[in-house]
Amino acid sequence: MKQTNHMIWRISSVLTLILTLFVSSTKAQAPLPAIPEGRLLSWPLSDQLYPRNLNTNQASIPVSIRMRGSTQFNRLQVQFFRDANNNTFYDEPPVSTTTLLLSNFPIVNDSITVSFPSYTINAELRHYGFILNGLRIDNSSQQLAVSTDIVAGDTYIIQGQSNSYAERRADGDAQNEPNSRFIKSYGSSHPNGVSAYSRTWGKGNGNVNNATNYNVGMWGMRLATQIATLEQIPVAIFCGGFGDKISIFESNSNAYISTDNENNYRRLRRRLFDAGVQNNVRGIFWWQGESDGIIETNKTSRTDYINSFNAIKTAWLNDYPTVEKIFIVQIKLGCYGGSTPPISSALEIMQAQLDLAKSDNNIEIFSTQNLEHILETGTGIPPGGWYCHYGYNNGYLTAGNLFLPTVRQELYGLAYQNNTRSGYPVAADVTSIGFPATQITVELNNPEDTYQIIPLTGNNIAEYFRVEGGGGGYVVNNVSINGKNIIINFSNPGNNIPTSVSYFGRQQFGAPTIENSGGHAIVAFTQPIVGGSLPIDPLLLTVSRTGGAHQLRWKAESNERFDQFVVERGETRNSFKTIYEVYGTGQSGTIQYDFTDNKPNATVSHYRIRAIQQDGRELFSQVVTVNNRLNSVKEFRVYPNPVAGSANATINMNEAALATINLHDASGRLLSSRKLQLQKGNNQFSLGELLDYNPGTYIVRVVTATETQQIRVVKAK
Repeated sequence: MKQTNHMIWRISSVLTLILTLFVSSTKAQAPLPAIPEGRLLSWPLSDQLYPRNLNTNQASIPVSIRMRGSTQFNRLQVQFFRDANNNTFYDEPPVSTTTLLLSNFPIVNDSITVSFPSYTINAELRHYGFILNGLRIDNSSQQLAVSTDIVAGDTYIIQGQSNSYAERRADGDAQNEPNSRFIKSYGSSHPNGVSAYSRTWGKGNGNVNNATNYNVGMWGMRLATQIATLEQIPVAIFCGGFGDKISIFESNSNAYISTDNENNYRRLRRRLFDAGVQNNVRGIFWWQGESDGIIETNKTSRTDYINSFNAIKTAWLNDYPTVEKIFIVQIKLGCYGGSTPPISSALEIMQAQLDLAKSDNNIEIFSTQNLEHILETGTGIPPGGWYCHYGYNNGYLTAGNLFLPTVRQELYGLAYQNNTRSGYPVAADVTSIGFPATQITVELNNPEDTYQIIPLTGNNIAEYFRVEGGGGGYVVNNVSINGKNIIINFSNPGNNIPTSVSYFGRQQFGAPTIENSGGHAIVAFTQPIVGGSLPIDPLLLTVSRTGGAHQLRWKAESNERFDQFVVERGETRNSFKTIYEVYGTGQSGTIQYDFTDNKPNATVSHYRIRAIQQDGRELFSQVVTVNNRLNSVKEFRVYPNPVAGSANATINMNEAALATINLHDASGRLLSSRKLQLQKGNNQFSLGELLDYNPGTYIVRVVTATETQQIRVVKAK
């Protein structure tokens, strides 16, 4: 028997070649090998991934065989193996050997259907194998079927253009990634459909193109192997990538119809159904849009792109009901011929992708701004070449690394950490004093992240920003980082009023980027400039800890205009649920409201107040974050208040912290900002910057890594 065990790995590949494929009566299922005098009804294929039960971390494999009633065999035997030492030889004794007498099963229509007890496999970095033997009455045997390298794990879809299937075009080899043999796939996204690809499972291949069996793409392989290594779970990737505009990916598309009348969408769905994993997809990765934004005169509009994607998303959620997250990889300016970049049309697609992520809590977005395009030349490529795809070492490998933390946080329970996601803008406003406008501040969504411009020397990142609106004529002079804010200084010779600011990046390599300390670049964007949109809190929300509870307090000025207040709590800063509602008192003037959250989140709680006005319009407070540990600020006050000839502040800290001191005017415009190292205990410092401004109302904000405190201050005449 030990010799037979050693032989499994050799004979399985031979059997794949010499056994005739048997197509079962269920047309959509993957075909199973034929066996002498019978048919496999339920049997694992080599390299098959079975979806794991997320609660038990196991999968169940049914085994049933139909034999001819006049078969020469009187028993069937299944040997079940686990490759415990991970050497692919299966040289350990079988986990179990089960033998069933055919005479114990009835003969129906000259056939005997034999069902073995289901086999349980763990989702782990180990392979499993099966041998089916037919035993005769004289105890001689014949091997009928062999399957090896079977696993339990998770299934993902990758969809989009050529950067989604990401074949090798330059340096690096995705197949050298550790544990790549635990990455599985089925068939391919060949445009000719089911007749052109093998209806079998195989080990994923990160280097080949989309028409080659088991293509998972270079970044897909890097991401999947990292998941496998860190979570100890095999992964199946189904890549449906094809290079064209977004419309060809819709479920009702008439483009690229194969001989079996399937478009791109239906081909991918068939593969997942054939493989038995259609109802077990955990996430979908979407990397598409270059074709929609490379030609200014033939572009896809922002609205059309959003509408098409939402139609695709609706079909996905209907056909793959277990999808937990959709991940959008934002395109980078590139994939065009000539010397003039299609900035406007590319920005339409970039912003459409950002809009989709910001409008749906089940969508996460990744930036590609710090990936390095490679120069490609050759047949079919415009003279001078183009920058569209990526090499491995500074491209697809980096992409897989950058996508990994978000995937693990969203799907595998990894605790959220700062500086692990791509930043994007949430507000932009003119922050210069006087007229005309010469400065814009853009606030980013992750206030706890630490941002910087990379590289700090070299090309000026201002080249990749533009300010628009009014009569135009704006020239961006310099861009800097102030905490979570991007400060853009520009010339305004026409004395015009800007209405938007854009960041579009560069199509090549060597361009500076804005990244957090985890190496995640901000996304490209077109952000409207809205007066008063910077984060001054209209409700003055504060949160304090009382034992294990959180005490929320907010003040409503002109209280009579509010009908209702809704307290919302989230585990992230862009995912909120209602936890309390209270109707306004109807009283005039400024009214204070209180609420105690007795069951805050176990790790981090993000709070905001959604105030509903009498006319139905909504107003949101600033988001206030409370960590499990004690807040750093005990008390913060400004004196005297109103301010006259001097302005001072005192702040009592539970622990030392680096703080940012921001001064805003009453409309929220940022007037000044500086950093201050605060010590544990009482700290006193001057707010002399207040004295530089005219009498009026101002907001002083102290921002630390764990919270934000603010005070309204009046500057007296």
